Order: sequence, then C-alpha cells, then structure tokens
Amino acid sequence: MQIDYSNNHILERIKRPGSARQLAVFRILLGLQIFYSASSELLNLLQVVNGTEKPTIFPQFMDNLIAEFSVPYLQVITQVLSVFLILGLFGRLVKPLLFTSFLLLFSFWYSHFDAPVPWLYLWFPLLILMFARSEDVLSLDKYFGFIKTESEYKNTYRWPVELVSGWFVYIYVAAGLAKIIPLYKGVSWLDGGTSQGIIYDRFLNSIWFYVFKEPVFDFTTNGWLFASLSIGSLLIELFCIIIFFTNKFNILVIFLIVSMHFFLYLAGVPGFMQTALVLSVCLLPIKYFEKKIR
Repeated sequence: MQIDYSNNHILERIKRPGSARQLAVFRILLGLQIFYSASSELLNLLQVVNGTEKPTIFPQFMDNLIAEFSVPYLQVITQVLSVFLILGLFGRLVKPLLFTSFLLLFSFWYSHFDAPVPWLYLWFPLLILMFARSEDVLSLDKYFGFIKTESEYKNTYRWPVELVSGWFVYIYVAAGLAKIIPLYKGVSWLDGGTSQGIIYDRFLNSIWFYVFKEPVFDFTTNGWLFASLSIGSLLIELFCIIIFFTNKFNILVIFLIVSMHFFLYLAGVPGFMQTALVLSVCLLPIKYFEKKIR
C-alpha cells in the first residue's frame, strides 16, 4: 500500500468536506460523557477528604471559593447543560455556558485528584464545539427550525473533527514523551518497574481479583513481562503521531489505544477508555457516517 503523505496530512485534510452526522454524533457522545463525569460520586468524596491541593489555571481565591461553596451547584448546572448539548437544543447559548461550568467544576476535581481524567481529554473538544456547527443534524435546534443546515464553507464539519484528532495525538504523544524525558525517567519506565508497581498495588481493585481471586502469576518477579508492557505502551502512544501525517492508520490507532486502556481497566485503572472512545469518533472514516460526500 502506497501512501501519499504530502496530500493526506492534517493541514490538508482540514480543508476537505466533512460529515455533519459525524460531528453531531461526537457532540452527543461528548455530552453523555460530561453528564456521566459530572455525576461522579468522587466529586462528593473530594469535598470531605484532603486531596492533592494542586494549583489550577485559576487564582487561589477562586479555587477556594469553588471548593467551599460552588461544587454542588456546578454539578447540577453542568449536568443540565450537558443534557441540552446531547439534545442539541439552544446550542449557541448552551455550549459557552457548559464550557465555563465544566472548567470550573473539573478544576476542583483536578486540584484535589491529580489525574488527567476527564479534565485533559474533554476541555479542548468542548472549546472547539463552541465554534462548530454541531447542531446542524440530530438536534432539536434543527427539528424546530432554529438553525439552517446549509453552509457556504465546504469544510464546516471537517475542521472541528480534525482538530479533535490533533488533540487525541497531543494527549498520547505527550504521555509517551513524558515517560522517557528526562532520560533517567525513561530508564525507570522502560525497565518495567512502574508497570509492575501499578499492577501490584491495584490488584485488589482489578477485574482479575474478582474473577480469579488470586494473582494469575507472581507479580513480584517476571520483570521481563512488565518491561515488555512498558515498552509496548510507549510505542503505542508514540505511534499516534502518524495521525498528523495520514489518516490511513486511524482504525489501527483506535484498536491499539482501546486495547491498552482495556488492559489497564482489567488491572484496576479505570476511567481512560471511555474518554478515549469518545475522541476516537473523530478518527473514524467519513464513510461510516455519510454514503456520499460531494
């Protein structure tokens, strides 16, 4: 298979026609994920336990104000607005409001629970949707005639999808580089010690524990296996950069990333696979959504 990288890189693809249905499906799934995340009991738990107290993009007084008084209200507001996003109702008004409430609510989550879920995955795609025509189909705005589907720009539905694809690349390539830079971290990661520690420490929370009731092998030995898992995850993450140059391998990238997260889910590390699947909608070929693009 011969691939013409010069005409299939992301800067070229972004100019092409896109699928209104693909963008609408992404909008719906993003709204569902935001509603699910905003309904998490972890938000209630973090209000009564000490967290990491990590600084956010907001001034300290805002972080304190959100933590002390605003979380329950922000939860409800974010849930309600996410339902409007799913339904595609009053999209032009709802999306900026949802973006604001999402940032405020999940800044609290991130400051008390230092992990990139779902803050990192979702804020930029939500920002992109603010400027995208994601309600042109599969929406109540369209049903009630509040908007018109016709657009003078041929790439109206393509550029948001490609930007989200680029965000997908950023997340995983940055995660891969963070494992090996600086060099001493790379040596520590590639020898498998970190992977071994994750699987060992989380065993009681893993699916394996509930199925087998005991380790399937000795987690304190077999260092070569953990080193192989570490190297494999690094290669998968770095491989995502191919999306910038061609979309011919997008299905393979989705399969590898979801497989990696499914393994982590079995090992007791949940939360990543859902958000990865939501963003993966933007990696799918347009033919899955449109029979013909003129």
